[in-house]
Amino acid sequence: MFPLAPGADSVSTDPLTMRCRHRGGNGYDKGHLLRNRHVLHIAAAFLAGIAVAIVPPRLINSLGKMLLAEHREEIARITSPDGSVDAVMVNSDCGALCATITFVTVVAKGKKAPDDPGQYVFSADDTVNPRLLWKQSHLLEIAYDKAFINSFRNGCNPFGVPGNVESWKYEVEIRLAPSSAGFSYLPENKR
Repeated sequence: MFPLAPGADSVSTDPLTMRCRHRGGNGYDKGHLLRNRHVLHIAAAFLAGIAVAIVPPRLINSLGKMLLAEHREEIARITSPDGSVDAVMVNSDCGALCATITFVTVVAKGKKAPDDPGQYVFSADDTVNPRLLWKQSHLLEIAYDKAFINSFRNGCNPFGVPGNVESWKYEVEIRLAPSSAGFSYLPENKR
């Protein structure tokens, strides 16, 4: 048996609880229980908030990747006249809900096209008859009949490495060449 707590009349002989019976009480300090319940509610709300912030976004992202899985396919690769770099055209498609996107990049000869769309020099939806043509070393032409161009950069450094000044010396200029001298995207009824 344990000594009595201050203000206790008797000690329970129940070995599982060993609770003190306080004057005028039933063995439980109601104020203490209410404080504990309040702390438990706050902790449960905090944990529920964390779960709501983490689980649904990850679930939605996973479902989006399953339903709208992106498929990339290299459709053209042409080596520059000096044999140093390849111009690569890639189509990206995520099914019936998305437009097919055509990307163009310039990479070291034989190197895989990057996965990061930010490293591409050309990005367009609804591209019709896209073609790559080296006009000369360091000058690439992207030709097409129709394209809704999302992004375009007219230059790149395919060997560029941050911190290495020499690696940035090889440059390629990129030029767009729509087959039409007039409109190359807007349909007749919208001009």
